[in-house]
Amino acid sequence: MKAITAIFAALVGTALVVTGCAPTDFVPYDPNTRYRVDDSSSGFALTVDYSRRVFIFEPEAVREACRNAFATIAQDVAAKRGRRIRPIEEQQIAVRIGRNEHSNVSFCTATGPVAWQ
Repeated sequence: MKAITAIFAALVGTALVVTGCAPTDFVPYDPNTRYRVDDSSSGFALTVDYSRRVFIFEPEAVREACRNAFATIAQDVAAKRGRRIRPIEEQQIAVRIGRNEHSNVSFCTATGPVAWQ
């Protein structure tokens, strides 16, 4: 019985460690977009994951859609909190784009700071 209890405790501990490390804090925004907000004293850091299926890879179109999603979500987060944000400086947004050739899914991650007014 002690062995079963020890094994069970080890499995529960492992499950807690694994799920604690998983990026489960992303919130769905729409079918193509999810985001994460990390609060700071001056505002928040925003990370947006965007993806869509397209047959022809158009990196600039994906980059633009990702930046637009970043700005829209930043405004929505601020509005939900009853706050206003400063204009977002495009050069402070780190954008990474890619494509899965097998599934024809283009994807983008945009990360950057958003400051309160």
